[in-house]
Amino acid sequence: MTTGTRRVVVGVSTSDGQRSVRWAAEEASDRHAELRLVTARPQQAAADRYLPNDVADAHLAAALRLLSDLTDEVAAGWPGLAVTTEVVNGPAAAVLRAVAEEADLLVVGADDASPFTEAISGSVPGDLLTTAPCPLAVVPRRRPATTATAPVVVALDESSLSQAALAYGYAAATRSGRPLTVLRCVATGHLDGAAATAQARLLIGYGELHPDVAVSTDVVPDDPRYALVAASRQAALLVVGSRGRGRLASGLFGSVSRDLIRRSACPVVVARTQPAPVGLYS
Repeated sequence: MTTGTRRVVVGVSTSDGQRSVRWAAEEASDRHAELRLVTARPQQAAADRYLPNDVADAHLAAALRLLSDLTDEVAAGWPGLAVTTEVVNGPAAAVLRAVAEEADLLVVGADDASPFTEAISGSVPGDLLTTAPCPLAVVPRRRPATTATAPVVVALDESSLSQAALAYGYAAATRSGRPLTVLRCVATGHLDGAAATAQARLLIGYGELHPDVAVSTDVVPDDPRYALVAASRQAALLVVGSRGRGRLASGLFGSVSRDLIRRSACPVVVARTQPAPVGLYS
């Protein structure tokens, strides 16, 4: 962030606004942060600019009513939480990227775009996956109830993404009082001893910074896509890193993060590959 104010930004749409806003409000409350509700208002196409302004005015009025209703709901559920709203003209992903430049977390709702559709026409969560300037949380449309003991799950691979995911996961577990599960997915017969040793050292370091977090580790010899989707059904939150692949490449060759934001049963946070100091996420 470039200011001293902690801020959680949530993108609001008519299809998934309530679920993502509720999750973001809880997160902002835990962080003692401001909650900003942002709706993107698409600019008129050239052919529509000659039509009366009634339609555009009606769309703006509907967006303002939605934001007002959500603000009232947040005020009732989280008294004292600072809430601001904004309607911005422009494509949704571009608007949210710009607003998130001064955010600790950007929250959006998941969509139902298939890998092929996303590769051709894109999706807002898919676009933001590799371009958001801060950690990105994607909230599923439908979410089964979680227990108080449901863990925060951090997914590790054998890359430099581990530190960003661990930093976020430990801080999330500390804020929520939940246990932390560190899940390593490895191909059968391909366990990298050096990577395991490096990650064990990271766990020791973060454990010393977060001594109250109960941590368990698990190594799963399975494709990460299957293992992590299965883990999401019992988790309160799933934290992964991002490789930064482009939209088309990911559609053709696959991306664990991109697959998860479509199929996960719990909210997914995509941590940055260049993590900020550990304390920033706390």
